[in-house]
Amino acid sequence: MTPAEQMLIAAADLNAKVATAQRSGEAITVPPAAVSELAHLLEVCGRAVAQAGAIHSTRNPALAEYAHDIARTYLGELPR
Repeated sequence: MTPAEQMLIAAADLNAKVATAQRSGEAITVPPAAVSELAHLLEVCGRAVAQAGAIHSTRNPALAEYAHDIARTYLGELPR
């Protein structure tokens, strides 16, 4: 299995857990390692944007934009 396939399967699994939890009104448990990885992604993208001066000046603006959207959502600037 390729790394891309593993990531897609993990994303689909997490999305399914979230959808089930939303329907039932229950919380989901996310492994601390997953939270750590997401935080690392936000940190790496944030540093890249800070060094480049703008999202579109980074090597991967799509990833930086996505990380920015995640950060804004969880800081309450975007509706969830």
